[in-house]
Amino acid sequence: MVTGTRFGTAHNGLNEWTFQRMSAVLLAILAPLMFVLLTGVYSGAVTQMALLNILDCPVTRLLHTLLMAALLLHAYLGVKVIVEDYVHRVGLRIPLMAILMVVMSGLGIGWLSMIWAWGI
Repeated sequence: MVTGTRFGTAHNGLNEWTFQRMSAVLLAILAPLMFVLLTGVYSGAVTQMALLNILDCPVTRLLHTLLMAALLLHAYLGVKVIVEDYVHRVGLRIPLMAILMVVMSGLGIGWLSMIWAWGI
């Protein structure tokens, strides 16, 4: 009899739960800032040139990167849990997880390239 061997993904649930909660806290802090900026743009209080100056600041780019990373991590972990819980066939679950990882990585790379290539 083999003891101490962990099978499946049951051993990493607490880490995923912790990352999900940390990303939720980051989203709760950063998302309202984005909505305040968008509200200012749509109301006319912030001009297009002022918006471009705000977005060109390195601190804003860093905050935007943190927002993007938290959003994608939160979405990935949430959809991953749904797939793990509700897709019972392993032959379908594994390709879905791979597709999910590729799509989320592609979105992250595309988003980062737009954030950091802006104004160059």
